[in-house]
Amino acid sequence: MWLKQTQWVPTLFAIALVAIVYFVSAKLAFTFVQLDAQAQASVLYPPAGIALAAVMLLERFSWIGVFVGATLFGRSLDGVSWITAIVAGLGSTLEVLVAVGLLKRLGFRRSLRRVRDVLAFASIGAVLAPSLNATISTINGYLAGIVPSAEISGNWMVIWLGDAVSILVLTPAIVVWGSRSVQIPRSWSELRREVKKALLRQRVIEFAVWLGLIVMSSWMILNSPLAQVPTSATGTMATIRGAVSPILQYSPFLFIVWSALRLGQRGTVVCLLIASFVSIWGVSQNYRYFGESNSETLQNALFQIQIFIGVMATIALVLAAAIAERHQVESLLRQRIEQDQFLAESTLRIRRSLDVKEVLNTTVAEVRSFLNADRVYISVFDEQGFAEMVAESVAPQWSPMLGTRSPRPILPDIQQVFTQTPIRVNPDSEKTETSEFLQIYYRMYQIKASIGIPIYQDGRLFGVLNVDQCGAPRQWRSFEVELLERLATQVELALQQGRLYEKVQGFAADLETQVQDRTAELQQRMLELQSLNQVKDTLVHAVTHDLRTPVIGMLMVLKRLQSKAEDTISLSRSTLDRIVDSSNRQLELISSLLEDYSHEPQKVVISPQSISCSEMVSQTLAELEPLLSQNRIHLNNQIPDNLPLISADPTQFRRVLDHLITNAIKHNPPEITLTLRAEEVGAEVKCTIADNGVGISPDQCHQLFRKPYLRGSQNQHRTGLGLGLFLCHQIIAGHRGQIEISSKLDQGTAVWFSLPIA
Repeated sequence: MWLKQTQWVPTLFAIALVAIVYFVSAKLAFTFVQLDAQAQASVLYPPAGIALAAVMLLERFSWIGVFVGATLFGRSLDGVSWITAIVAGLGSTLEVLVAVGLLKRLGFRRSLRRVRDVLAFASIGAVLAPSLNATISTINGYLAGIVPSAEISGNWMVIWLGDAVSILVLTPAIVVWGSRSVQIPRSWSELRREVKKALLRQRVIEFAVWLGLIVMSSWMILNSPLAQVPTSATGTMATIRGAVSPILQYSPFLFIVWSALRLGQRGTVVCLLIASFVSIWGVSQNYRYFGESNSETLQNALFQIQIFIGVMATIALVLAAAIAERHQVESLLRQRIEQDQFLAESTLRIRRSLDVKEVLNTTVAEVRSFLNADRVYISVFDEQGFAEMVAESVAPQWSPMLGTRSPRPILPDIQQVFTQTPIRVNPDSEKTETSEFLQIYYRMYQIKASIGIPIYQDGRLFGVLNVDQCGAPRQWRSFEVELLERLATQVELALQQGRLYEKVQGFAADLETQVQDRTAELQQRMLELQSLNQVKDTLVHAVTHDLRTPVIGMLMVLKRLQSKAEDTISLSRSTLDRIVDSSNRQLELISSLLEDYSHEPQKVVISPQSISCSEMVSQTLAELEPLLSQNRIHLNNQIPDNLPLISADPTQFRRVLDHLITNAIKHNPPEITLTLRAEEVGAEVKCTIADNGVGISPDQCHQLFRKPYLRGSQNQHRTGLGLGLFLCHQIIAGHRGQIEISSKLDQGTAVWFSLPIA
C-alpha cells in the first residue's frame, strides 16, 4: 500500500507544478498587457504553449494540471463564475489533448528535425487546436455576458492568435530541450570540464555573438533619436515615426534566419524565444515611453507583432528542420561512405590471406577499431557442438576470452537464438535479455550490450561474430548492424576461399600424378599422329602414280594423233583440241591438289604475251557455245573492243575464262543471266564475270581461292573440290594480278580479276 502511494507522489507533484506554472504565467501575461484582473481576451497568452509542452513531455495525468490551472485563473478574473471558469478550463484542456492526440497519430517526433513534423505541429498545434479553444472560450464568454455580440469575432481572433503564437514559440523550446537526456556532473571538477568544453564549441561562441548583436541592435533602436518620436507627432516627425516603427518591430527576423541556418534546431528555438521577447519588449517599451500604454493601444500593437512572431516562428522552424534534414542526409551519406570504405578495405585485407586463422584475426581487429567496441571475438563450433574462441580483439581493461572453450555443447542453444532473430542485437543485457543461458554468459564476461552475427558454411552454423560493450549499455545504430552483417558475408566467402585453398594444397600431389599420366597419353597420341602422317604420304604417292600417270599416257597418245599431218583422223581436230585442253586442265588440277599437301608448293609457269582481251573472250565463248545453249544462258557481253592489250599467257588466260564461265553455268540453275565486263583501271585491265544465280554466303567467299574448297555444304548445285578456283588464283597471282569474289545468297555472284597492260 505504501509502495502504491509513493508511486503517486511524482504524478501529483507534476500535476501541481503544471497548475502553478499555468496560473502564474497567465497572471504575468495579463499584468504585462495591463489587463490585470479584467475578464478579457489577451493577445499574449504563454500558458497555452507551456500546457501543450507539459502534456507532450509528462503525458500521464499532466492534463489535469492544465485544467486546474486554467480553471483557477479564470475564476481569479473579475465577474467570472465557477461555471464559466470550468468551461474555460475545459477549452484549454481540450486544446492540448486534441493537439497531442492528433500529432501522435501522425507519428510526430518532438525533436522537430523533420519538415513534416514542423508542418504537422504548425497546422494542428498552432491552427486547429487553438481554433477549438477560441471557439469554446468565445461562446462561453458570450453566454456569460462577458463578450458582447459585436466583439465575438475579434475576441475569437485574439484568443486564437495568443494561443497559436504561444504554442509556436514556447512549446518547441520546452519540448526540444526537455526531450534531451542530460547527464548531471558528479563533481565540481567534472562540471568545470563540461563548461569549458561547451565554451570552446563553435556554435556556443556563435550563439554568444548572436545574442550580443540582437541585444545591441535592440538597444540602439530603442535609444536612437528617431525612435523618440511620439505617435501624436505630425508632418515630418510622423513620417520618421512610421519609418522607425517597422525597423523596431521586425529587425529580429534577420537574426532568426541566421539562427535557423547556423545554430541547429535547439539553437533556433532558443533564439526564437529570445527574439520574440525582444520584439514584444521593444513594442511595450516604445508605447510606455510616450505615455500611450493603455491596455487597448498596447493590445493592438501586440496583435500586430504577434502576427509577425507567428510567421517568423513558422518560417524559422521549417527552415531549421530543412537544414536538419539536409545535415542528416549528409551524415548518412558520410556514414555510408565510411562504411563502404571500411568494408572495402577490410575485405581486401581479409582476402589477401588464404589462412583461415589470419582471416579471423584480421576481422575482429578491424571491427573493434571501427566500432570502438570493448571486445570483438569469433567463436567456432566443432562437430560435438562445443564453442571455442579462436579470434579476439579486446580492450586492455577487460579480461580476454581467446582460447576458452564452452563447458558444454552450446550449438543447439545458439541455433535456437538465431532461429528466433537472425541477427542478435542487445542494447542493454540487464533489461532486454530473457534467455537464461545468455544471462549467465553476460554476467560471466561483464557484457552490457552486444551484437551477434552468425557465420554459416555449407548451410550450417560455423561460428558467431560477437561485438560486446562491457562498460555500459549501448544503443547500436542501424548502419553498424548492417555493416557487421555485410562483413560477416565477406568473412564467409573468405573462409570458403581459405578452405578451398587448403583442399587445393591437398590435391597438389594427385594433380601432379594426373599431369604425368596425361603427358604419357599425349606422347602416345603423338606417335599415333606420326603413323597417320605416314598413311597420308602413302595416299599422296598413290594419287601421284594411280591418277597422274594414266592421264599423262592418254595425253601422249592424243598429242601424237594431233601431230599427224592428215586432216582425216578418227576425231575432228576441234574435238581433239578440246580433249587435249581438258586433259591438261585435269593434270594441273591434280598437280594443284598434290601441291596443297606438299611442303614446297610449285609455281605455275607463265609465258606472257601481248594479247587482246576481247578476242580471247570471244574465242572462249565460241568454244562454250554448246554449253551455253544447253543451259539456255542469257549472255550479256559488255567487253569493248578498244581495250589496250594485256600482258598474259594466252593459254592460262583462256583457262581462267573457261573455268570461271563453266563454273558459273554448272553451279547455277538454267536460264541465268551471265554478264561479262572489262575496263581499264590504272595500269591494269579489270575483267568481271557476274551472274544472277543462287550465290554463296559471304563468310565462304574468302576461302575459295586460298586452298581446294569442298563444295556442297549450301545447295545441290555445288559439288566436288574447288580445285579450279584454286588454280585460277595461282594463274592470276603468277601474272601479278588480283582475283576476288563477292556474292550473297539468292542474289548472284561476281568474280573479278586484273591483269597488267602490255
